[in-house]
Amino acid sequence: MRQTALGYGSALLATIIWSGNFVVARALAPLIPPWQCNFWRWLTALAVLLPFAWRHLKRDWPGIRGHWPYLSLMAALGVTLMNTLIYKAGQSTESLNMALLVPTAPIVILIMSRALYGEPVTPRRLAGMLLVLAGVIILVSRGDWQRLAALRINSGDFWALGGALCFGLYSLFMRRHPVEISPLGFNVAAFALGLLYSLPFTVAEICLLPWPAPSPALLTGILYAGVGCSFLSFWFWTLAVDSIGPVRAGIVYYSLPVFAAAASVLVLGEHIAPAQIAGGLLVIGGILTATLVIPHHRARA
Repeated sequence: MRQTALGYGSALLATIIWSGNFVVARALAPLIPPWQCNFWRWLTALAVLLPFAWRHLKRDWPGIRGHWPYLSLMAALGVTLMNTLIYKAGQSTESLNMALLVPTAPIVILIMSRALYGEPVTPRRLAGMLLVLAGVIILVSRGDWQRLAALRINSGDFWALGGALCFGLYSLFMRRHPVEISPLGFNVAAFALGLLYSLPFTVAEICLLPWPAPSPALLTGILYAGVGCSFLSFWFWTLAVDSIGPVRAGIVYYSLPVFAAAASVLVLGEHIAPAQIAGGLLVIGGILTATLVIPHHRARA
């Protein structure tokens, strides 16, 4: 019970922090290109993480050196590509499209977990996911089905789907992380390798595009993305996947639109329609349906 509570709590905290990334991404889109935004975000996260992880690295180093292909894959998915694709998508797609596409990551986790690990898709879990999907659609459309019918697919939608796919695969492969590497050591290795692999693209972007102008808004956004969305959220997400597995953690991730809507109200002053409240309740109900364990009591003689 304690491990389960830790897992769900960690997944929820990670999701709450990640929800603010949509507000940050919206604010930073005109201020800095995607590869540079992603690079400075993860460099900030690595700088914050190193003092906490330094004493673990000596013990973790043999495992890091022996498992560098796996760590390279995780770094490419979770650090180099995932958020860069989301930031790229924000340049050319509507926010409604983004909100519909990004939460599809748990579907990837569910399908791949079934294909690779034989993890069962129980009727209750499937029903919970359907409730969550219905809630997400109502939430982002504000109950106006004409908005959904008017959606047009563009290149940004494919970038967003790529980001969701990267997150789903990252969460799925997290269960294979070597036990001889501590969570801190794992994150340091992933952050450092991800930065290394993104460096050529970042340098190319700096050479080809105008330099971003420093500003308080840019600094605040990078700090939130680096410390909150990268350092803290990935730490919580690693704990969650270790404790409850990628499928259950992925279902909790479905609550992201609920917290993103709350962040929009608190930070941007946006209005939430009654339909969005109903959608949020469906999301929460679906998560509870899919994840709560119902104890079976033996019948008394």
